[in-house]
Amino acid sequence: MDNIKKILVQDERYRERIETCLKSPSVFIAPTNYCNFSCLYCSTKNTQKSKINIDLDFAKTIVDQCIENNWDFSFGQTYEPFLHPKISRLIRYVHENGKVFSSATNAMKIPADVFDLPMNLIISYSADESDYRFRQSSLAYDLYQNKIVQFVRHRIANTIPGLITLQIADYSIFKGVFAYDKRIYEVGQIYQKSQKLLRQLGLAGSVDDSEWRNNISQRRALVLFESQCTKIQVEPTKIMPNTYEAFASMPLSYENRGYCDSCFTTMSIQADGEVAFCCCDPTAQVVAGAIDLKSNLRDFWLGREMSEIRNSFRMFAPKHSFCAQCLSNVSENIKPLLTVKDPALVAAILASHGIVDDLPWCSFPKPLVGI
Repeated sequence: MDNIKKILVQDERYRERIETCLKSPSVFIAPTNYCNFSCLYCSTKNTQKSKINIDLDFAKTIVDQCIENNWDFSFGQTYEPFLHPKISRLIRYVHENGKVFSSATNAMKIPADVFDLPMNLIISYSADESDYRFRQSSLAYDLYQNKIVQFVRHRIANTIPGLITLQIADYSIFKGVFAYDKRIYEVGQIYQKSQKLLRQLGLAGSVDDSEWRNNISQRRALVLFESQCTKIQVEPTKIMPNTYEAFASMPLSYENRGYCDSCFTTMSIQADGEVAFCCCDPTAQVVAGAIDLKSNLRDFWLGREMSEIRNSFRMFAPKHSFCAQCLSNVSENIKPLLTVKDPALVAAILASHGIVDDLPWCSFPKPLVGI
């Protein structure tokens, strides 16, 4: 096991901070358990399940409880949420309760009757035909691209409130770079694709070439348009084996060890009510249990099933074999999520142990103020 990571997560400051995450988990709600694409980089392409759409009243109850508990919630995560036959009603329900519908999507099935509603969407965008081939879709690329461009142009022209993020990916993993490495290798390609999208959206204006390229290398967003409460941006991202079963078979042998914070920070409610707890388990291979229309979400989150899972990680001995297999391949047996949620604290802890340079799994905030 990586000694640096183990020192980090066993530090009293880290333990205290991760325990506070239990007060405000992020809740993902999956309206469906199926998708209209079969992307090569997504493990859902390997699933053969009966199609399930979440019960609308059940989804509303989850939304109500998240609002009552002041918990962040969003939709999608992996499967395509806009395939749900009543998704417009769910979006309106979120809006009527003072929140903004937030979701990841491929944007192909967004119904016209919600085009003008506030939404925060992350669109996985294939910027050219070369990217699009990874979708394994029969839909012509021109039709695919036109749907997305016209949707975004409508939001711009009418200044519809919300953040629309178009992810343009580094696909170097398909060129033999099979590693859990967040560095962007295809900076130039993402830059050119972002410029092309800017023109397609009819957005004129000068762009600082060096700033854009630097933002891409640092995985920072490129703002294409911002006016009033409307914002359109490109998010440089990278296809990585964080859902590595999409790229390789599960190992036959593994060591039942490792640590992960997901069970302290995330609850992923599936369309059938099963509850997963990991950002690297999009097909819900491992679940803590199931909830229904009458369940109390807070009681489940702090209840016996989730507590057993957390205790197993505290002992560096995951309860489920899937977790141990995933950790072994993804991140050298430890996934300290505070590197994302509280990077300043992580930097302070590492610095107190004499570590001040960036690591493959952790970039230090710049400048290191107060460290």
